[in-house]
Amino acid sequence: MGSTSGPGVTFRRYRSPGDAAATFEVFQSAIRQTAATVYAPEQIEAWAGPPDVDLTGWDARRRQAFTVVAQDGEGVVGFADLVGDGLVDMLFVHPRVGGQGVARALVAAITDEAWARGLPELRTFASRSARPAFERLGFVVVAERPDNAVRGVVVPNWQMRCRLEDGAEHRETAGDLPFRGDLADDQFGRPRTRGLPGLGRLP
Repeated sequence: MGSTSGPGVTFRRYRSPGDAAATFEVFQSAIRQTAATVYAPEQIEAWAGPPDVDLTGWDARRRQAFTVVAQDGEGVVGFADLVGDGLVDMLFVHPRVGGQGVARALVAAITDEAWARGLPELRTFASRSARPAFERLGFVVVAERPDNAVRGVVVPNWQMRCRLEDGAEHRETAGDLPFRGDLADDQFGRPRTRGLPGLGRLP
């Protein structure tokens, strides 16, 4: 796949079932390429799991969560999930658009939804590769999880959180990112402007 630039990236809600395969491919690529620089091969295999799976369960989890998708002219390049009472369950960006602010914008969209729900904070379990990005977005480490296991293999990560008022300055910078989004209220009719002043409202 070719390169992409910031102005070509848009953000929207997850669409079932059409986005299932594309988001799963981003998940696989992010782990097998980006995370492979900081985890051992056996840890990567355990975390990523089999590359060919029945996407029915994957699609169901994305539908049950508040899932935001980033895409450019070549397809889906990232996604993030908000579940429960403020857990950022997934945040994955395709390696070809790494370092372009896509993760920041996805978290800003998740933060916008958290504000709409009246949540006081966001929580996540960050990998070695994701921790620096979350720290730049105002998350702080609550606890190390050196014994975290996936499919019987230890894959260390960190429990992190961000109180929404503490992360305000990080969210506001999302308005300076060179991305665009189609203007539309969310599925509940709420205008989506707080976390993404520069992106418009998510369709």
